[in-house]
Amino acid sequence: MNALKLAKIFPCVALFSDGRPVAGCLAIVLQASLVFWPVASRWAFVSHERTGIERLLGELSETNRLDVDPYGRTPKKFRQLA
Repeated sequence: MNALKLAKIFPCVALFSDGRPVAGCLAIVLQASLVFWPVASRWAFVSHERTGIERLLGELSETNRLDVDPYGRTPKKFRQLA
């Protein structure tokens, strides 16, 4: 089952799978009342999207990281000839 569909149907499972046990327990409390089920579902959906985006940005920054800082060296001092 797709993780985003899982976040809509069972928000607590999606939060537990992201490694957030406290948020998963809070989502179970929200699911206990049918009124707050959509709130828990939206929270799990947005949280799952955010972790995916952060993971992707982390991979991109590691891939495109420079080994040497181009601005790390001291600039040359120029002599004044006049």
